[in-house]
Amino acid sequence: MKRLCCLLLLLFLQLSLHAGQEHYVLETAYFHDEQQQHTLESALTQTFQPYQGQLRLGFIEGETWIRIRLQARPSPSSAVSATPLVFRVGPYSLDSLTFYQKKDDQWTSQHGGELQTPKKKYCIELQHCFEFSGSNTGANFAYLKVQTTAVRIVRTDVMSADEAEQSSIAAIKSVNTALNLSIALLILSVLFFIFERSKLLLVFCGFQTAVVLAICAFSGVLPQGWSLMWGINSNTLAGFALVMRTAMTVLLAWVVVAAYKPSPIYDLGVAAALGVCGLNLLLVVSGLETEAGLSNYVVGFLSPFIQIWGARTVREPMPGRWIFTAGWVTFLLIIVMGFPYSLGLQDWRDQYNLVQSSGDLRLNGVSIGIVVFWLVASQKISRSKNELLELQALQIQAAESKVHEEGLRERRELIDMLTHELKTPLSTIKFAMASLKRMAQAHGESTERVQHIHASVERMDAMIEHVALSNKIERMQAHGAEETVSAHELMSVVMQEYREPDRFDLDIQDDVAFRAAPHFLALIIENLVSNAVKYAAEGPIRIRIQEEADNTTCFRISNRVAAENHPDEARLFERYYRHPSFQNSPGMGIGLSLVNSAAKKMGARVHYQKIDQDVVFEVRFPR
Repeated sequence: MKRLCCLLLLLFLQLSLHAGQEHYVLETAYFHDEQQQHTLESALTQTFQPYQGQLRLGFIEGETWIRIRLQARPSPSSAVSATPLVFRVGPYSLDSLTFYQKKDDQWTSQHGGELQTPKKKYCIELQHCFEFSGSNTGANFAYLKVQTTAVRIVRTDVMSADEAEQSSIAAIKSVNTALNLSIALLILSVLFFIFERSKLLLVFCGFQTAVVLAICAFSGVLPQGWSLMWGINSNTLAGFALVMRTAMTVLLAWVVVAAYKPSPIYDLGVAAALGVCGLNLLLVVSGLETEAGLSNYVVGFLSPFIQIWGARTVREPMPGRWIFTAGWVTFLLIIVMGFPYSLGLQDWRDQYNLVQSSGDLRLNGVSIGIVVFWLVASQKISRSKNELLELQALQIQAAESKVHEEGLRERRELIDMLTHELKTPLSTIKFAMASLKRMAQAHGESTERVQHIHASVERMDAMIEHVALSNKIERMQAHGAEETVSAHELMSVVMQEYREPDRFDLDIQDDVAFRAAPHFLALIIENLVSNAVKYAAEGPIRIRIQEEADNTTCFRISNRVAAENHPDEARLFERYYRHPSFQNSPGMGIGLSLVNSAAKKMGARVHYQKIDQDVVFEVRFPR
């Protein structure tokens, strides 16, 4: 990519127009006829304003008359052939030219311009040339009438036919170089887009297409063929190409900046600029090329301010922002200096080989292409780095998961071993307690102490059973066939374990039933009811069971909890989690973990929410 950018930069710097050597000096003056009412006879009586170099009048309408006279002939030592003289007029975008000069005391006229078809044999395509009489000296003047809808810039010079032909050949070489380079850049961008699928490359393809059309329009490569095939004149094609080039430049910059989240006002500014470009296209199609050109210049002038401001308001780091800003500052300088140049307010520009108009062949997209390809390459490198980092993160995560899974497996094996080993001594203790109870009863002694020990042993046994069951569910080793379980019957069994049935507010839909494994279903319901009884503040415990429209049976239980005792939602179903306020109460913190694991095993969904001071658990069992 670096080699490609360097090659494009060298080609850009080498491309320039080569003018022929000037052996004749012209004395020129002009007057402008805005109403287009003068003929040659009436124009002769008008007051002409002298000027030197190029005539630059900017965005005006009407006809411009230019008076020409030879001021000096070449010295005898100059190597000028005895071929006829040629009066050459540029740029090519001038629509209609009529050249008047006297021959044998009679005024003759020659016609040319972009909209005229035949060209002189020694003025190849890209020039407007007229036969020039060497008698146009002293009191004899020649006149040129100019009509155009483009920016009114007129260059005139006189040279021999041989020099005109050589200058035309040099101009054609420059045009071919610019056109071939722009087309090659378009093809390259299309190929890059096929492989890269970048939005930036897609917009650049549109931009480069507009550049190719602009070069064709301003150099006269395609207008005549297009006029015959599609009925599109060169002015319309040039105006369309310029507006599209401006619009694509704005859109290209927006694609770059938008990736870094600029201010919404920036997006509005870009949308407004593109909207004006759309109106300019309508003006071009309507034949108002001059108005469209002036409006297009305004968009081009304001665009750097919009883009630079957008780059300064991005909310994410924007790599290469200084390059982006420097490029738009350069573009702004070209626009700012180009406008006074077009109006004829600066003569020093004639002395430097700078970009002087929108039709300059050096505006072939190379400079922007270098930046675009650099950005695309940078994005690709950055994307590759991110993908590599993501891959490494996934590999690390996989390794950590493997280590974690090994730890869980070892913990499960330890739990299995402990529950199995603890069961044997507990069975022995239970057997011994039964013997002690019989002995106490036989001797007429109190069995209260024995019953307390027996209750503690039963509680320890239940805890061990819970841990073992949780371990089996987690490993998906616990199974159960689905059955239809009546909700009324299930709740009747559950309520028998509690001494205060009036504390429960039951709302069970008639004939509602669960379709689930009885063992898992009982585990879920019993744990939720047990939790509510254990942690509820004063007030009823509300239980509602009903069938829902989503083909589920919903079990919903709610109770009031003191504000300082509300659980941590993020850790609610975490095994062994207990609220700090209940650390000294009986329990191990595995009840809700069991509920969640069993529900997942059955395909049920557990939801928790807090409504005011109430905590609500809802389990939806599929039917």
